[in-house]
Amino acid sequence: MTNDIQPGDRVKLLGLPDWLTHDLPENEQIEMRAFVGQCAVVDEIDAYGYFWLGFGSTTEVGDAAHYSGHSFGVPREFIERDV
Repeated sequence: MTNDIQPGDRVKLLGLPDWLTHDLPENEQIEMRAFVGQCAVVDEIDAYGYFWLGFGSTTEVGDAAHYSGHSFGVPREFIERDV
């Protein structure tokens, strides 16, 4: 496993593996494809070497917070360091 990108680094999503989206409803596939080309922070690198990214937003209302978006892991070849 390469160490060139670490948790906390900002990366650009270059694409999505077919296995990640092929079983999702069409509307979710469209949402996730819209993240390609966008930047995110690597939340973690799991035991399988997948880089976990989150795309979404948190809305706070009073003492409560609601997160809406997607979080998923991709192999290294689907990201590049954001310069």
